[in-house]
Amino acid sequence: MLYLLISWTVVAVSSAHLLLRKGLVSIGHLPSTSGEFIPYFLSVFTNVYCISAVLLILLAVPAWILAIARVQLSFVYPFAALSYIIVALFSMLLFKEDVGVLRWLGIIVICAGVFLVSRS
Repeated sequence: MLYLLISWTVVAVSSAHLLLRKGLVSIGHLPSTSGEFIPYFLSVFTNVYCISAVLLILLAVPAWILAIARVQLSFVYPFAALSYIIVALFSMLLFKEDVGVLRWLGIIVICAGVFLVSRS
């Protein structure tokens, strides 16, 4: 059950980041003047992708609470780093981002650390 809670949290939060990126890309440029900030954030808070991202985060919170209530935070928290794999992979596929070898090596090192933590 613990690993299901952690997995749901990692997938939901990763998906939320991807949805947020999709929403921000669809909105367009960042505001360059202070007068553009309010319209920009109104666009963000009314964008279906951005709203979906926030809702996913809200759905992930109860699972995260249950997970950290069961075991030590220092055990559970490193699993959140698994989102690096999901976000990097889907950023490449969905947004055509360049995820180079050095970045993948860093992600592998992080995952090795998560593996070691899971064995403790």
